[in-house]
Amino acid sequence: MGPAVINLRMHPAARGSEAAVLGGERMIETTTIRDDQGVLLVSTAEVATTRSSAYADLLAELLGRKVPVEPLPGGYRLDFGIGEGLLNFGPESLSLLVTADDGASLSNLRDALAVHLERLGHRDKLRVVWR
Repeated sequence: MGPAVINLRMHPAARGSEAAVLGGERMIETTTIRDDQGVLLVSTAEVATTRSSAYADLLAELLGRKVPVEPLPGGYRLDFGIGEGLLNFGPESLSLLVTADDGASLSNLRDALAVHLERLGHRDKLRVVWR
């Protein structure tokens, strides 16, 4: 069974945008999604690891102490208030996607996810490189 696909249409602000798939065959190539209320900034990262499910679980558990976490098929949705994060685990990588309404919020979310994941995965030398 292949990795589950998280579709951005699950994000309320992405309604009306073209479908963008995380963890499937197609990745978001752009940094913005236009919706009926304006522009939503997007950033993605693909972290190579065969333990993606374990790292997604650990990251969701850790961040779930501070923010609401919603389990999804093949991953998690994290609601930071200033934006959202999607974690999607596959057999060879953990896909991260963050969305926010402004650049400062997007940067903060990217930093938070990267710092925590790299700290959790220090033994496996995980590195998050955002696109």
